[in-house]
Amino acid sequence: MQVFRLFRPLATSVGQKCVMAASGLLLVLFVLGHLAGNLGVFSGRDVFNGYAALLHSVPKLLWVVRITLVVAFVLHVVVSIRLSIQNRKARGGQAYARRAWQTTSLASRTMLWAGLVLLAFLVFHLCHLTWGWVYPEHARLIDAEGRPDVYAQVVLGFQNVWVVVFYMLAQVALFMHLSHGFSSAGHTLGLNSVGSRVLRVGGVVLSGGIFALYTSIPLAVQLGVLLP
Repeated sequence: MQVFRLFRPLATSVGQKCVMAASGLLLVLFVLGHLAGNLGVFSGRDVFNGYAALLHSVPKLLWVVRITLVVAFVLHVVVSIRLSIQNRKARGGQAYARRAWQTTSLASRTMLWAGLVLLAFLVFHLCHLTWGWVYPEHARLIDAEGRPDVYAQVVLGFQNVWVVVFYMLAQVALFMHLSHGFSSAGHTLGLNSVGSRVLRVGGVVLSGGIFALYTSIPLAVQLGVLLP
């Protein structure tokens, strides 16, 4: 019984928002770490393939990170849906709904759709670059050191314009999701108007930077800066 009491606060609206914020923070840290690793593609085949080989040399740590991210992602999605349902039930009528629509931002209104696009992209991204189910011939490439040629896999994959379009769409969704998430976090943490404004602007700047750096990779391939 004592154990259930510890989780009772999580059933409240505030508790669920805290779970959203905590899981969201973990996912943002992953996005930043993943971005830092991916930018290694600009350092060339040897460096990028060495980075990939290093990650897979510690499988236990890699699985701990993967499981943590899966738990954070599932919590984030489930709690988001629960809060959305609760907010809908709490709305008075259509008049309130119309006023809420007019006063909320585009990022806020498209939060659910952005999340669905990101979920679809995550599945595709895993099938493409992690499991090698998309373009399996690329996943079988080996470099001069006998390592999986992840560099060539990435570059060859982004030579397909439709893959690039989907990737860019996902980055737009990520930008909108992150920018709204930082804004919402200010309200969840109970910050004053100045603190909320700083967090909101900082979130937009960070989200914009993430968007620019992530999209620089497929654009570099399309422009011929990165060659297989």
